[in-house]
Parts: sequence; structure tokens; C-alpha cells
Amino acid sequence: MKPLDRHLICKQALMINHFLHWKWFFLALLVGSILNLVNQFDGLFGRTELDYLKLAVTYVVPYCVSSISSWYALKA
Repeated sequence: MKPLDRHLICKQALMINHFLHWKWFFLALLVGSILNLVNQFDGLFGRTELDYLKLAVTYVVPYCVSSISSWYALKA
């Protein structure tokens, strides 16, 4: 294995470890739950049909924002 290959594997491992950190999942769970309560209150309590795509995206977006912004903050 060439030194460059080892360096790329190390960088990939660092990136994976950063983006799979428990803080980002906790933050996404907290913020996503609050946003889902606000945006789909009627759907969550059975008055209207629940939109599952919106439900999933509401958890994914805070996760991406928190992990990517912290990544850029570490690089600065």
C-alpha cells in the first residue's frame, strides 16, 4: 500500500468518525422532534394524514447542518 493510499484511508476514517458522532444524532433528534411537532402537529395527533417524507427530511436536515457546520469550524 502506498503512503498516499494510507493517508486517504486515514482521512476517510476521520471524516466518517466525525459525521457519525453521537452529538449530531442527538441534536438532530431534538431539533427534528421540535420541528415535527410544529410542522405536523395535526398529522402526529391523528387529525390529518402524516407525511412520512417530511418527517424523515425534518430529521436529516438538522443532522447535516450540525455536522457540516462543525466540520467547517474545525477546519478554520
